[in-house]
Amino acid sequence: MPTLFLRIRQTYTPIRDRIMNSTNTLKLNKDFRRLYYRGENYVARNIVIYAQKNRLGHNRVGLTASKSIGKATVRNRAKRLMRESYRLAEDDLIQGYDIVIIARMRIVGKKYCDVSRDVRYAFEKLGMIK
Repeated sequence: MPTLFLRIRQTYTPIRDRIMNSTNTLKLNKDFRRLYYRGENYVARNIVIYAQKNRLGHNRVGLTASKSIGKATVRNRAKRLMRESYRLAEDDLIQGYDIVIIARMRIVGKKYCDVSRDVRYAFEKLGMIK
């Protein structure tokens, strides 16, 4: 399989190094509903996290930002912040969980460091950090 490269400032970075490790995404509505009803949750300032063990050997993550947060650009920024926060915390997480991260209204206008701090703290409170 050929390796794909991105050209950034005259240097080449393999794309596979920029992708989340062994993470699948939650896409089915039934998976989200199962986590809402049966999963453990933690509410932080900017986010809410629902988590429940799965029978797979890896984590699956779903991101949600409702229309009440704002227009599409605002929702997309919120999801980018949550995705990056999860990606960087992923190596420290115990594997085998389904996770849903929900953006709250307060995430609008926040910086990455605020969201990242909330995500890590929520994972610690849920007992998911190694």
